[in-house]
Amino acid sequence: MYQTRIIFPTWAKVATVAIVIVLSILLLRTVGGLLNPFIWAIITAYLFNPLVTALHNRTRIGRLWWVLLLYVIAGFTLYLAVNTLVPRLATQYGELVQALPNFATRVEEWLANNGTITLGGTTFDLRPGEVEIENFFAEIGRELPATVPELVFGVFERIVLLLVYIVVTFYLLLQAESITESIYSLVPAPQRAEIRELGRSIDRVLGAYIRSQLVLIAIMAVLTYIPLSILGVQYALVLAIATGFLEIIPFVGPWTAASSAMLVALLQSTNTFGWHSGVLALVVGAIYTILRQAEDHLIIPNLVGRIVKLHPVIVIFSILAGAAIGGALGLLMAVPIAATIKIILAYLYSKLVDSPTPLEAVNAQEHHMLDDPPAPVAAPRGHGDLTEQLSAPPKAPQQRPGSADGHSSS
Repeated sequence: MYQTRIIFPTWAKVATVAIVIVLSILLLRTVGGLLNPFIWAIITAYLFNPLVTALHNRTRIGRLWWVLLLYVIAGFTLYLAVNTLVPRLATQYGELVQALPNFATRVEEWLANNGTITLGGTTFDLRPGEVEIENFFAEIGRELPATVPELVFGVFERIVLLLVYIVVTFYLLLQAESITESIYSLVPAPQRAEIRELGRSIDRVLGAYIRSQLVLIAIMAVLTYIPLSILGVQYALVLAIATGFLEIIPFVGPWTAASSAMLVALLQSTNTFGWHSGVLALVVGAIYTILRQAEDHLIIPNLVGRIVKLHPVIVIFSILAGAAIGGALGLLMAVPIAATIKIILAYLYSKLVDSPTPLEAVNAQEHHMLDDPPAPVAAPRGHGDLTEQLSAPPKAPQQRPGSADGHSSS
């Protein structure tokens, strides 16, 4: 029997895509927090996939064994952290929360005794701000304990979500290559090379940002903790970790970290060298200034390497929007998502103006954000691609330069 093929007209294709997008958005809004373990699993697999792929290609040992070894190392590291770092961090965090009312009292006493400042013949009375300061510390005291995970309520749900995260990360690492190829296979063959190159550009920018920020957070946290602990600044571990994470916020982050550490130093009564609290606060401020200069002129150029360059206004807006939409996860993912959107917009603009070389615009945008000199549009396999197979042997006869999947990108 003769059968007629069903061919969608253009309006039906557009309507189908729109319906799928709307239903996907509704589904994501419905599941809400259940997405968190899947998102963290994707991020974790994205970070460690280059390592697993490189080891697999160079040793010819199956990915399964390298993933299992990675899990063993991660479990051992987590065990050491839980038994050494976490207890100290929890203790200092609890002490900080309990000390907040005392901080408020000391600030009020200082304002009562030294509440007027005379500058150029004009006297400023700071004492009316006592109520606002008291309310500020009281609000922090209420909010900080609320951020500590519950120990009893919801513990079963957290265990289930943790298991989901571990299992999903395992399968993503194990099947990263096939998943990537499956996604690209959805694109029609004539356009696949161009979309693959767009994906590589996004991948290089995301990889550069994530690597640089993780290294920068770790370095700044360690370099901050050492002098703070030597000086005897209270809650040094909490302040150091907060300083590391605040580095992702331009301008506001470093100033917030420095002012928080100086405030703690100013309000504590004792320290290692017996200095006056005001002297200790000034020394802490000087240390943060020196570390900031070292970060800009030594750490980033020599240790971190390439770091994604976005306009500070875009970064600040992205971080605030990400925090408002997705909380802590949105805060961390805001800037890489903004960088990805910037590359996609450059590509779409080239398509809207019928540019004959859309990938050159993408390439220029990529190298502008990475602060690299211009390079050929087609990136060689394994050069900065987190989702590509590193050092993989060719699986097909050698192709002409500038082509992929057997098709030219022009």
